[in-house]
Amino acid sequence: MTGQRTARLTATGHPAVTGRHGKTLELTAGNAITERASCIVGVATNPLPGALPTLRGRVRLELTTGDRTAVVEGEANPSFASPDRLVVRRSAVLDPDTFLVNATAAAGDLDRDLVAELSDPGTRLEMTATELTTPDAVVLVLTGGSLPPSPPIGTLAAQADLVVDLTGPGAPRPAVDLPARRVHGVPETTEAARTTVVLAAHPAAAAPAVPPGARVVLWPPTPGTDLLLAAGLPPTPAVLAGSLAHAAATATALAATTLVLESADGAGIAPLRDRLPEHLLLLPDPAVGWGVKAYAVTPGRPLDDADLAGLARSPTLALVPPPDRPGPLAIDPAALAAALRSAGLSGRDTAYVLAALGVGRREAYRLAAER
Repeated sequence: MTGQRTARLTATGHPAVTGRHGKTLELTAGNAITERASCIVGVATNPLPGALPTLRGRVRLELTTGDRTAVVEGEANPSFASPDRLVVRRSAVLDPDTFLVNATAAAGDLDRDLVAELSDPGTRLEMTATELTTPDAVVLVLTGGSLPPSPPIGTLAAQADLVVDLTGPGAPRPAVDLPARRVHGVPETTEAARTTVVLAAHPAAAAPAVPPGARVVLWPPTPGTDLLLAAGLPPTPAVLAGSLAHAAATATALAATTLVLESADGAGIAPLRDRLPEHLLLLPDPAVGWGVKAYAVTPGRPLDDADLAGLARSPTLALVPPPDRPGPLAIDPAALAAALRSAGLSGRDTAYVLAALGVGRREAYRLAAER
């Protein structure tokens, strides 16, 4: 399925419409409003949410009353699913009632003659929402587990036009509605699919089904694995190495292992790159949309604020060693624990790294406590 999707709905005017709000614009399914609702420009909106949740990426809204039309553009909120309200925001605040964020206009920016028409209850307002570009494909990887799918995951699964089943015979059916027919095994191509659901026993099995440039969503969530899949890299072997504080020490001990790190902000990443200059840095793309898309910062290229913007949404990054780096050091767990403690790691962080490498939890804490 290619091309841009379109959704349409209608609303009516109301005597209390003032269109004064400078930050938001809203349509409501209700019939009664007061002049305090200065962002509302239409009531009795139908249908909501209709086909709007299927739109992604940058979207243009056309609000038409007779001969007058207003145009607003913004980024579609992938979590929009409200049957009661459609909110357009100039800001980037996401909630289930918000359809567009980072919008080019609010109610107060609309033509005053158009607003005057909308204060007449006999006015019919027609809204058309159109994707401006074909957005990146979204790959939803359902890896099993006991965690029930969240409502946004169910919404995304319902949009699937390709379902790839890599779980093997006898696997339980996922607890989400899948409208597309399942394809068992890896298809020759997934490039024509806008939304692909991959049923996989392990995220690593999803790698062949992730097309280049896709956004990846994992359920249950596995921070970092989605970033590696989106970059076209196998998610294993990789170590969930915790915070930036001990990343360099861990990378030194595990020379050829990809490190997945958590960072509340961009502080500390530049010094880390200085200590590991040959590693590829993978960051989440800052674009609004479903899932994680990889943003690669190649070795030797300086970091800037734009590189780090995606950490506000998904504060996970990955350090990928050069492909010609020799394999992991032949070091036993006790020696590795001693090396990490000598490098300044706490006992808890040392145990975290050991457990990520397969050391039993109790043994990891025992080794981490030895000095």
